[in-house]
Amino acid sequence: MPALHLPLRAIVSSPHPPTQRLLLPLHAHLLVSGRLAAAALTSLVSLYARVPALHPALPLLLTPASPLPCFNAALSLPHPLALTVFRRLRLAHSPDPFSFPPLAASAPSPHHLLAIHALALRCGLAHGLFCASALLRSYLSFGLADHAHRLFDELPRRDVVVWNTMLNGLAKLGCFHHALECFLQMRADTAAEISSFTVTGILSVCTATADFQSGTTVHGMVIKSGFDHNVSVGNSLVDLYGKSHKVADAATVFNAMAEQDRDLFSWNSMLSALHYSADHAGTMRLFARMRRAAVWPDAVTVAAVLPACAQTAALKVGREVHGYIVSSGLACDGALSVFACNALLDMYAKSGALDEACRVFGWMRQHDVVSWNIMIDGYASHGRGQEALELFRQMTEVEGLVPDEVTLLGAMSACSHSGLVEEGRCFLKRMKEEFGLDPQLEHYACVADMLGRAGRLDEARKVLEEAGAVGAGAWRAYLAACRMHGDKERAQEAARMLMTTEESGSGGWMLLANTHGWDGNFEELQEVRGEMRRRGVQKAAPGCSWVEVGGGNGGSGTVVHAFVSGDKAHPEADMIYEMLHDLISWMRDCSDLSIRTPFYSIECS
Repeated sequence: MPALHLPLRAIVSSPHPPTQRLLLPLHAHLLVSGRLAAAALTSLVSLYARVPALHPALPLLLTPASPLPCFNAALSLPHPLALTVFRRLRLAHSPDPFSFPPLAASAPSPHHLLAIHALALRCGLAHGLFCASALLRSYLSFGLADHAHRLFDELPRRDVVVWNTMLNGLAKLGCFHHALECFLQMRADTAAEISSFTVTGILSVCTATADFQSGTTVHGMVIKSGFDHNVSVGNSLVDLYGKSHKVADAATVFNAMAEQDRDLFSWNSMLSALHYSADHAGTMRLFARMRRAAVWPDAVTVAAVLPACAQTAALKVGREVHGYIVSSGLACDGALSVFACNALLDMYAKSGALDEACRVFGWMRQHDVVSWNIMIDGYASHGRGQEALELFRQMTEVEGLVPDEVTLLGAMSACSHSGLVEEGRCFLKRMKEEFGLDPQLEHYACVADMLGRAGRLDEARKVLEEAGAVGAGAWRAYLAACRMHGDKERAQEAARMLMTTEESGSGGWMLLANTHGWDGNFEELQEVRGEMRRRGVQKAAPGCSWVEVGGGNGGSGTVVHAFVSGDKAHPEADMIYEMLHDLISWMRDCSDLSIRTPFYSIECS
């Protein structure tokens, strides 16, 4: 018997479910050999419960002479069958603390759960820690926080499992204040010791409530308690610091984790932290490290990496991710395919590969509003207004989807970039009357930009007046239109209006100074710059550019380099600036030569 029971225990403990072809011959052998004793029968019942095709036959294995553990093992069946087993159990035995937890876990409704709780009370088992933790978990899964609190308060004693069940259940329900109170009560209970599940639960509360101060306090407790080497705790800390925009602290925790201990969640948490802080170059570098560590990405990885590819125009890396999505089956995983493909569409459209975005769009099985929005905006930004409007027509008339504010903004932008002024104004009118949407500041700014590009400055100014406080973006667009059409007075007025907006920053001052310089009025230009110095207005940080180098071996050697104006932090800065000076000298020579020589005769190869 022991020799036969050991393989049975190995099959029971295996994470993979057994097959019907394996169980039936094994059951027959036990019967024929006379070895179907209590321990073997309990293991066999557990195996039957894991094979859905054998569920109807499982109650037939149980007789009044079957031991109580066999009945308890069969209670993990779906609820209707489990109730049948439970009725037979009560005829043969009295329930024990292990009888009610599987019933509570499979309860299909709060009504069934309340009945199970009442029966557990009648049997005197409801306040046992094992049964109570199962009832608490089920109550909280149904959102019955009041019932859970009532049971929790009735317990004569509580162990760490009960505390963790309550804390994590309240956190999942979004009852963050009550979850924090539960944690504080647990810390005040001298008999309760925290575990890694306690720490991850309270860290999730701090992250969800953006309570960075409490999070750092918990981090100190983690170090004192020795949980700082736990992977799940480390992942929660990285997530907390990342969502608090403390990327350096998140990187410190991440780098302190042993390479072999990091799991997929560790990498995803750090990638998401960089993504939240818009550190696109850092995201690309970490993704390269992740690939070298042979960790396979998932949908969360895709969500962090593809936007970074889009922002840095890292088309080669984006294509690699696209290949992985296809080969791994992410693109065929139901609703996940829409999510993954939308990220791909956005990456290709923003990287200038509109044709590849079109192929992905045509290949998708299902499109949501976001999919159409990305394609409409992609066509608009590439100056293909007619195609963008045709997509809008297909979306609303053929597919029957209702556009949102982003859809309308993309359609208006398409009209603006393609000179379709009347169509764009019509969209602003249809937005209210046909689609029931209130135009936002961005929509008014887009129409003003559209009219300004067409030289209809009076109408553009009128749109801004109708919109009210339109913000800095609209005045910048209007100012650019005034400069484009040589209206200096309007340009200076627009620059002054831009300075009155809260979000203008140094941009309004710089544009006002530039309008004076463009007008040749250098005295007023110096006056504006002097006023900037007196008020302590600093010019905004310079823009950043990226260049993608390498990728010859299937893209695996691709490196993204980031450059900021005047920055010398790059390891090859001296060589880069030397080449830049040579290019500037070459351009000057060509410029001087073009003064004396027709342009078509210059050969600068």
